[in-house]
Amino acid sequence: MENLLMTPLKVLLRNTPQEWSEATQNTAHLLTGTDHDHPPEWIKAHYGEAFPEIECFQNYAMNDLVGKHADRLLANGGFKRIIPMAEADVLRAAWLRERHGLTGVRPEDAVYLRDKFLMKQCAAAAGVPVAEFRKVRNAFELLDFADAVGFPVVLKPISGKGSADTFILNSEAELDSLLSAGIFAGIEREPDMLAEAFVHGTQLRVDGYYSQGVCRFMSAARYIGSHIDFLHGGFMGSTMLDARSDLSREVIGFTRNLLEKVLPFGPDGLFHVELWQRPDGELVLGEAAQRLGGGSIFEENRASFGVDFKMAAVRAFCGFEPHDWPPTEALQEQISGQTTISPRAGVLTKVPQSVPFDWVLDYTCAPAGRRYQAMRHTNGEIATFLVSGETSVQVEERLRACVDWFYANTEWSDE
Repeated sequence: MENLLMTPLKVLLRNTPQEWSEATQNTAHLLTGTDHDHPPEWIKAHYGEAFPEIECFQNYAMNDLVGKHADRLLANGGFKRIIPMAEADVLRAAWLRERHGLTGVRPEDAVYLRDKFLMKQCAAAAGVPVAEFRKVRNAFELLDFADAVGFPVVLKPISGKGSADTFILNSEAELDSLLSAGIFAGIEREPDMLAEAFVHGTQLRVDGYYSQGVCRFMSAARYIGSHIDFLHGGFMGSTMLDARSDLSREVIGFTRNLLEKVLPFGPDGLFHVELWQRPDGELVLGEAAQRLGGGSIFEENRASFGVDFKMAAVRAFCGFEPHDWPPTEALQEQISGQTTISPRAGVLTKVPQSVPFDWVLDYTCAPAGRRYQAMRHTNGEIATFLVSGETSVQVEERLRACVDWFYANTEWSDE
C-alpha cells in the first residue's frame, strides 16, 4: 500500500465509494472515524471497494491512538505518502512524515498553518494586512489589549478548530462575563489564546488545492452569516463569487501571494483561507488552513464549476497525474451557494423531508425523534441546502428563504 489516507468520517461520507475508488485507484489504507449510525462494520461494507484496508476510531479528531496506529503502520514500510484531509491531521501527518522520512510538509512548516499567532506574525512581516493581534496568557494581557484597540475584541485559541471557544466581546460587560467564567483561571496550565481587533466588513473565503507546486484549482466565495452565529444556534452559508469579477480576482491574487510567497505551504495540499474586505476595500487576512473547507464547500464548488476539486486533489496526492483544468473563469457554469443550520438543544420532533423550491440542488436533514445538543464546533449541522441562482445576490436571497422555510417547518421539544 503506497498511500495512508487520514480523514474524519464526515469527510469520507460526502463522497461515494466509487468516487473514492476512482481517486485513489485502490492504493490507500484508510484511517477514519466512526459513530452510532456508521459503525466499523458499516464503513467497511460500504467503502471496502475503495480501500483495501480500513481502520476506524471513535472520537477520531481527539483520539491520539490514531497517531500511534499510523506510526506503527508506517514503521512496517511500504508507504510513500500521507494524505490528511482535515484540521485534526495537519500536524499529526507532519510529525509522522518526519518520523518516517516521507515527503511533504514537516512540523516546523505545518505549525504555521495551525498556530494562528505564528501565521499572523509571518503574514504581517511580509506586508500582508492583518488585524491587530496579541498572544494573551492571562486576564491582564487581555485587558491591556482591549484598552489598546477598543471593542469589539475577538478571543480564540491559538490552535483552535471549528470556531470552538471563540468569543466576540462587544463591551467591557461581555469581557467581565467571560472573565467571571474563568476563561484563564479555570485552566490548569498557562493557556495560549489569541486576541484580535474585530474587523468590520465582508467575510470571504478561498478554497482549492496545489499539487507539484502548481495551483490546480482556486475559487472565491462570500460568507452569509458568521461562524459564531452558527455555533450559537443560527445558520451560516456562502455564495460563490462570479469568477470573472474584480473582487474574485483580487481575492485570489491575495491568496496566491499568501500561499506561494508568505506561508510555508509546500508544493501539495488542500487549502481554506478566510479573509475580510473592509468598507474601504482593503483585504485583511483572517486565517489560512491546509485542509478541506468545512460545511458543503466542495459541493458548492462542484455545483458552480462542474468539477470535484476534493477528489481531484486526492487523486493528485496519491501520485497520479493531476487534472489539467482551465482557469475557474472558464470553468464556472453557474452561481451556487450553500448553507448549514445548527441544532437547538432538545428533541427534534418534526423535520421536512423534501423542499418546495426547484432551485434547491440538494437538501439533507438529520432524523427526527432524536435529542440533539448545542454545537461546540462548527461541524454539527442539522440541515444543509445547496442552491443555484443567476447572481450572488439572488443566491443569498434563496439561501435565506431556505432557512426561514426550515425554521417554520421544524418542531422541537424540550422533554
